Amino acid sequence: MTAAGPRALVLPAPARAAILDHVRAGWPREACGLLSGRDGPDGTVLVAAAHAAANVEASGRPDRFEVDPAARFALMRALRGGPTRLIGHFHSHPGHPPVPSETDRRATHEPDLVWLIVGLSGPDDPAPALAAWTVAPTAPTGFRPLPLT
Repeated sequence: MTAAGPRALVLPAPARAAILDHVRAGWPREACGLLSGRDGPDGTVLVAAAHAAANVEASGRPDRFEVDPAARFALMRALRGGPTRLIGHFHSHPGHPPVPSETDRRATHEPDLVWLIVGLSGPDDPAPALAAWTVAPTAPTGFRPLPLT
């Protein structure tokens, strides 16, 4: 990764499929999970796997998410000493585009993590939109889009 943050996110088809299965199953609530991977050449971040997690956000609002901390700690332990690391998380925006919300902006406590957001129009949406973001505190929105391949 470059000093200015990642330049792109590479999402292999199996990880993409796992993410889409999980967020479709979570409809109409936001669904979430974690991304493991590694830094690639030229500032890219390569996703090795998507790890579905429970949304434990306590309010029960359908437009909020919180990754289960137990799932995060378990993944971090499993990755310890290996070639991959926690690189980010994903969540869905049911009925909305994959653009960071104001709630997302307020939750940017770890600026090194990549954000992958899935916008889907319904649980059977045949073509959900995926967008990758990195935290950019000086940007007007607080995020910078990442090319996603």
